[in-house]
Amino acid sequence: MARRVRHFARKIASLAVACLALAGLGLAATCGNAFAQAVPNDVIRTTDEVLQSEAVKARFPDLPIAMHAPSLGAGRTSFTDQNELMAFTAEIAGSSAQAKRLIAGASQQGREIPLLLFTAEGVSTLEAAQQLNRPVLWYIGLQHGNEPAGGEGLLAFAADLATPARKALLERVSVVIVPRANPDGAAAFTRNTASKADLNRDHLLLLLPENQAIHGAMAKLPPDVVFDHHEFSVVNRWLEKFQAIQAVDAMVLHATNPLVPRRLSDLAETLFRPAVEAAFAREKLSMFWYYTTSNRRSDPVVSMGGNNPGIARNAFGLRGAVSFLIETRGVGIRREGWQRRVGTHLVAARAILEAAADNASSLRQTIDAARKETALASDALVVAARIPPQPRTIPLMDPRTGERRAVDVPFQDSRIIEVTSRRERPLGYLIPADQREALDRLALMGAQRCSVATDSEIDLVTYEIEDWRPPADRESINPDQTLKLRIVTKRGPVMSGMQFVPMNQASAGLIAAVLEPDMPGSYLSTGILRPAGETKTPPLQAVPAGARLALSPVASASPELCRQ
Repeated sequence: MARRVRHFARKIASLAVACLALAGLGLAATCGNAFAQAVPNDVIRTTDEVLQSEAVKARFPDLPIAMHAPSLGAGRTSFTDQNELMAFTAEIAGSSAQAKRLIAGASQQGREIPLLLFTAEGVSTLEAAQQLNRPVLWYIGLQHGNEPAGGEGLLAFAADLATPARKALLERVSVVIVPRANPDGAAAFTRNTASKADLNRDHLLLLLPENQAIHGAMAKLPPDVVFDHHEFSVVNRWLEKFQAIQAVDAMVLHATNPLVPRRLSDLAETLFRPAVEAAFAREKLSMFWYYTTSNRRSDPVVSMGGNNPGIARNAFGLRGAVSFLIETRGVGIRREGWQRRVGTHLVAARAILEAAADNASSLRQTIDAARKETALASDALVVAARIPPQPRTIPLMDPRTGERRAVDVPFQDSRIIEVTSRRERPLGYLIPADQREALDRLALMGAQRCSVATDSEIDLVTYEIEDWRPPADRESINPDQTLKLRIVTKRGPVMSGMQFVPMNQASAGLIAAVLEPDMPGSYLSTGILRPAGETKTPPLQAVPAGARLALSPVASASPELCRQ
C-alpha cells in the first residue's frame, strides 16, 4: 500500500512539473484530464469543518470596529437563524425613517426572502425609489447557505445605514440589501438550495424561485451596481493540493464575461476596487484577486473566477450594471474569526457605498454611456473562448505556523481570453409567441421585446443542429459548448405576432448569451428552448443587421426600441 501511495505521489509530482512548464506555453488546458486519468480517488471532500492552528488564528484578530448584528452578541456560538433575520430586519425598518422592509418572495421551503430599501426620503416601494433618479446599489448576501459571514455583514451594514448619520449618503444613492438569498440553504447550512441547485449559477436561466423573486424585484428597481457577498474555502482543497491554506482576508473580482461592456469593467477596476483596497488598508485587512480551484487532487490549475454567464457576477454585468464579488475566508472553519469575517464584509460594503455616493453624478453618466454603447455596438459577438493558464504566484499560508507561503501555480486569469469563435451581431432574434418560458425569463432579466406587426418576407439566419452533446454543466465556472451548428442565411417568412428581441438595448450581451444557441449555458443548450419533434431546427431565428420589420412594443418596452 505504501509503495502504491509513493508511486502515485511521484506521478502527481512529475505531472505537476510538466503542467507548470506547459502553462508557460499556453498548453496546460489538458493537464486536468491527464491527472484525472492517472490518479484514482481523485475527488476532495470540500464540506469538512476543521480547526485552524493557534498560530494561524493569531493572524486574524478581531477588528476594532463596532457592529450590530444578531450573531455578534457576547458568548454567542451560533449563526443567525431565519426567525432572528426576520425580527432584525423588521426592527431596522421600524426604527429608521430611511429604511423600508419588503418581501421579495419565498424559498422552495416557504421561508421569506426580505429585502431592505434605503432612501433619504424613506419611500415605501421599489417603483418610488426608481423615480428618485439616483444610482441604485444592490447588495446580495448568502447565495450559498454555508457562507454566513456575507449575510451577517449585510445585516450589520443595514443597521449602520439606518442611522441618521448615513442620510447624507442616501441623498446621492439608493440602496437595496438582500441579506439572505438562500434561506433554505442557510437553515440546513449547505451550499445549495433545497433542490440541491447552486443559486449562483442560475442568474440567466432563473429556474429557481429564489432568483425569480430577486430578479422580479430588480425589474422594479434595476441595479446600477451589484455587490455580491460570499466566503471562500480556507483549508480542504488547498491543503490537499498545495500543502498550504488560504492566507488573505478577502478576494474580490468584477464581471469578466467577454460580452460585459468595457466601461463597466473599467469602473470596477478604477473606482470600486481601489476604494475597497484603501478601506481594507485602514483596517489592516489583506486582499487579493478572487481565485478558486477544482475539487480534483489531480488538477493543479487555479482559476480567477470564471466567465460563466449564469454566475451572478457576470449576469449582472451583462444586464448593464457594475458587478462585483467579494469573498472572505470562512468556508470550513466553523465560527473561527467570526467577528473579523463579518467586519470584512461591512468594511467592503461601506467602501462601495461611499465611492458610489462621492461619484454619483459621474457614475451614472458612465453607466448610461456604457449602456448606450452596448445598444449601438456593431462588433462581432464572442461566442466561445478559452482562458489559457499561465504561471503565477498565489499567497497561501503554512497551516501550522501561519507563515506566508508563495506558491507557483498554472493560473487562469478570466480577464485574458483566447477567442475561439465569433459571429456577426444580429439586429435581434425572432421567437414564436408560444415559447413563454424563454420570453418570461428574458423579461424578468430586464430584456425588452417587440411584436411583429405585419407578415413579411426577409433574410433570416437559421440555426440547424449538427451535434447535440449532453447539456452544459451549469456548475462549471467556464462551461463548455454543447452544440455544433450549421448556420444558414436565407429568405423566409416572418408572421405577425412573432416576438422580436432587439439587440439595440443595454442588455444586449445578456440576450446574446441566452439566445445564441451554441453559447455555453444558452436557452437551447439547457432545454428552455427545444426543437419540436424530430426537427433539428430550434424555435429561434436571428435577423441580420440591416433588415426591416414592422414592430410594436410589448408591455413596457420603449416605442423607440421597436422603431426602425
